[in-house]
Amino acid sequence: MAEVIDKKKIRKVFRDVQKHLAIAQLIRRFSTNKEDIRKTALKQVDLSNCQNVLELGCAFGAFTEALKERLHPDATVTGIDVIPEYKPFFLNACRRAGYFGTFSSSGIEQTGNYSSSSYDLVICSYALYFFPHMIPEIARILRKNGLFITITHSREDMREIVGIVKKILKQNNFLDHNQQLPIEIIFDQFSAEKGKTLLQPFFSKVQSIDFKNTLVFQPHEMDHFLDYFQFKKSFFLMGTEVHNKNIARQLLNELQDTAMKKNFVSMCKDDRIFICSNPTKPEDTQ
Repeated sequence: MAEVIDKKKIRKVFRDVQKHLAIAQLIRRFSTNKEDIRKTALKQVDLSNCQNVLELGCAFGAFTEALKERLHPDATVTGIDVIPEYKPFFLNACRRAGYFGTFSSSGIEQTGNYSSSSYDLVICSYALYFFPHMIPEIARILRKNGLFITITHSREDMREIVGIVKKILKQNNFLDHNQQLPIEIIFDQFSAEKGKTLLQPFFSKVQSIDFKNTLVFQPHEMDHFLDYFQFKKSFFLMGTEVHNKNIARQLLNELQDTAMKKNFVSMCKDDRIFICSNPTKPEDTQ
């Protein structure tokens, strides 16, 4: 299996906006932790003076919508994503939140053209592992008293399904013994465990908050679990020539066996919130 993350295939996964929304609702439905992680993050800070806000990897604007009544009344929120189909969804999220919104699908690298110290707040949920190399730029475009709030997965995220898929791929000779799945490579780029080490060189203060969660599916709910897997399958099988239907069938058999033994199937969805302040500018280190 190739260990190169194919960005075109990543875009293909998320281009179906309606499916992405459905999966987000599925996660909320089957989560043991019913709190909204974005609201949990925002409870920790006072954002009432924030006027210039940037959401990176914004998708349909779930994090922006959680900002309702938390920002300055005249705040403007800019969303950046590589998928243009998210634009109307993001702008609707801005309207529901009560703020003026703009959207760009030019990609995260465009922030290199932004002026230093131009944003009061930068937010990013479940996307920074696609572009951790941009952390210095995020610090650069933040004002001295600005905040960067990001949410990411644990390395243990989906460990149960990762284990099953690896077992099946090895049985079919599609995976070497110590080889990682694409999903593991992606999450390892900016995980709950690795995040603070990556952030600390660019922020004087990094606060972390754990958000423990598990998805639990009863035996009669296996179809919902398979819907989740179907949406994510490219991150498990990317770079293989394996026939997806064959893998899906074997996966379902494994899940049904587990469900019969335990009377349920559970999957780890532990996350971590990072709240970063006091950005370090290049001139501060000279």
